[in-house]
Amino acid sequence: MHRVSAAVSIIITFLLIFSVYFSRLYYSQSGDEASRRISVLVPPGATFKEVQNELVAKGILTRPGVFRWAAFLSGREKKIKSGRYIFRRGESVASVLNKLVGGEVDLSRIVIPEGLMLSEIASILYREAEVDSVAFLELCGDSAFLAEMGIEAPSLEGYIFPDTYLFDWPLNPRKAAVRMVYRFWEIFETKVRTEVDSLEFNLNEIVTLASIIQAEAVYRSEMPRISAVYHNRLRAGWKLEADPTVAYALGGVRRKLWYKDLRIDSPYNTYRVTGLPPGAICNPGRSALVAAIRPHPQSKDYYFVADGSGKHKFSRTYGEHLKAKHLIKYGPVPPHIKRKPDPETSAPLNAGSSPSAREEEPQSAGKP
Repeated sequence: MHRVSAAVSIIITFLLIFSVYFSRLYYSQSGDEASRRISVLVPPGATFKEVQNELVAKGILTRPGVFRWAAFLSGREKKIKSGRYIFRRGESVASVLNKLVGGEVDLSRIVIPEGLMLSEIASILYREAEVDSVAFLELCGDSAFLAEMGIEAPSLEGYIFPDTYLFDWPLNPRKAAVRMVYRFWEIFETKVRTEVDSLEFNLNEIVTLASIIQAEAVYRSEMPRISAVYHNRLRAGWKLEADPTVAYALGGVRRKLWYKDLRIDSPYNTYRVTGLPPGAICNPGRSALVAAIRPHPQSKDYYFVADGSGKHKFSRTYGEHLKAKHLIKYGPVPPHIKRKPDPETSAPLNAGSSPSAREEEPQSAGKP
């Protein structure tokens, strides 16, 4: 009996010593806060051994045996979550395992600026989060997905809300699109919906107009006045003659337009078709959406032209518009230059441009 007690005491002592030693290995770390950060990807469905091997290969785990036994004894070897993680060299086994089991993933911060087209957003998602850009664009044009999102438009162009998003890895096209469209609906319902009943525009028309305003404006302060120009033109039955719609029809080019560009046969060419194009030409932000349904109330302008500083000169008549264009390009109008009649009651065929100019001259003043 005495021998048994002695053996038990020895075993208990050994276990205590082993526990202390194991705990020391489990909690000890060789790095500090300034240690190099290392990114580790844990794909969905990865096995415990695969994760352990990756951690060893990256130099994060120097005691894989302690890691394996700690996970086994605590029943957590099958509770590791997928995602992108950030570890420090020399981080303790306890910290590494707790992060993996707790899902303390590193979030990707993705900024979507205002006024980008879907193709440009797809490129950002691919660059920042490895999202399949082709699949994303296909999804944005899928009619079933559009119906699921409550969107009646040619595509999700205009409905991907510009904002800063935090996404975990892996990010797929559907997850990204759903998140950004939900953000659009959140802003629309809280900032725009209350004003819609007073207008004769449906959702797609509001978003389409907002996208043109977004593409035209450099300063948000000018958005309501630019909006008023388009509202006035729509009420008068004039063509919008918005350069950004032509650029979109040309495939989303970002350059000065040439007069020959204005002849492109497209429902997005507002130099040829009357009214709004069938859908948005970019993805507008909050200010542009609000401006689309709240144009400047006192504005009777029908024209505007860029002044070279990012701002615009607004005019009520065609004559004033010509003077503004001449002033911006050449300086004050000489007294001997005759003014064209002001089309207060009837608009010229191309109220915002001079198609009689040489074909090779760029369309640099094609604002309405």
